[in-house]
Amino acid sequence: MLKKQFMTNRLKIYLLTLLSFLVGTSQFIIAGVLDKIADSLDITVASAGQLVTVFALASAIGTPILTVLISKYSLKKQLLIAIFIFMVGNFLTPLDLGYEVLIFARAITGLGTILFVVVSYIFASRLAGEGKQGSGMSNIALGFSLSQVAGVPLGRAIANLYDWQMIFYLVGFLVFLGTLVVIFTFKNRHPEKTPSIKKQINILKDKLVLLSLIVTVFVFITFSAITTFITPLIFSIERVDEHEIALIFVILGVASVIGSKVGATIADRVGVNKVLLSTLLIIVFSLIVMNIFSSFLNIFVLMLTIWSATIWMFGPTQGLNLSKMVPSHASILLSLNSSFVQLGFALGAFLGGVCINIFSIQSILNLAVVSTVIALAIYLFTLKKKKVN
Repeated sequence: MLKKQFMTNRLKIYLLTLLSFLVGTSQFIIAGVLDKIADSLDITVASAGQLVTVFALASAIGTPILTVLISKYSLKKQLLIAIFIFMVGNFLTPLDLGYEVLIFARAITGLGTILFVVVSYIFASRLAGEGKQGSGMSNIALGFSLSQVAGVPLGRAIANLYDWQMIFYLVGFLVFLGTLVVIFTFKNRHPEKTPSIKKQINILKDKLVLLSLIVTVFVFITFSAITTFITPLIFSIERVDEHEIALIFVILGVASVIGSKVGATIADRVGVNKVLLSTLLIIVFSLIVMNIFSSFLNIFVLMLTIWSATIWMFGPTQGLNLSKMVPSHASILLSLNSSFVQLGFALGAFLGGVCINIFSIQSILNLAVVSTVIALAIYLFTLKKKKVN
């Protein structure tokens, strides 16, 4: 009976992994088809990039509030609420109702996506059982990583065969089928105790915590600026065909999966400080080389791959770093870190668009270097404060 129950729960975790892959595809595919969206709406690539800004900004501000508001419900109801919000935004996204409606749709999708991720992490850890919570949660992260490996290049291929709207219709249909399975097979589980907004804000009074979260923002400004405009950036170097651009997305996706898997594992062995410092230095180095050799596609893609793997190493390691700062408030810190990640996403897409409008598409590489150098400087300062403390 216990074995049967474990298998049932494992299948439920796999379903959550599949759903995280689908909602992740809905988030990341925008960067993969940014040029096609700009063409279909007759807007600039920079304006299309603001779809990423509103997605991230809405989730950064709205998710902590929504998490508190729905915390009184069972985890199953929380999950269904998150999926419903996502479905509304995803349904509106492909409708040809103009740029303003598309902006609104991406904001709604952002709220639903990150809320789904937060609830799924908790649900997966409960389903996995005692001593296997980390394994359950890693599956949700894996689903998101795989959305870059397979979802983005597959979405690009679908957009070439039909149009970019077809991707969102397909994602919506598959999420709907998955939701039916959730409704009929998932049991109601008692919710986690969610800290109030006031309690989440109060922890920011710790200067070391606040500085560490600011490091997160600047790193993800870099991440967002490059990933949002990655397709036009590559086309500015060389007009590669659709098969080559799809292959580049696959390579970057594989690098992201490797990075996200090994980062925290290495940190457990050598310590988070060494891993975070190393990743920031490698990110700066790879960006500088990309700047210098921005006319040579092969070197650029090689450095971009190293950058992708390293920046995905930073994410989970930074989460581990924050959770160890104040262990009694680990859940609050991880929630805040997610919001600061989305804030970085919003700022990166916005500032990237500004740079393109004022200078050129390749100026976002300069933005990325400056942002990462600032992150590195702040991180070195936090290391000094840790030693003093």
